[in-house]
Amino acid sequence: MPDTTLVKVSSKGLVTLPKKIRTDLGIEDGDYLTISSDKDKIIFRKARIEIDYENPDDAWKEHAHRRLAHD
Repeated sequence: MPDTTLVKVSSKGLVTLPKKIRTDLGIEDGDYLTISSDKDKIIFRKARIEIDYENPDDAWKEHAHRRLAHD
């Protein structure tokens, strides 16, 4: 059975991922996650983003957004 932890949603819709989950899944500061829903479930997945060091931050974020839309 999966570990279950209660987290609270802030007034701005923010949640904190528990350290054990971040550690187990290799989620680090600055990583991106995709989020989707399926009936009564919220599904987070670690996003695989290729960084283009030649372009500014906003440029590769837009590129990543387009790639995630097609995956």
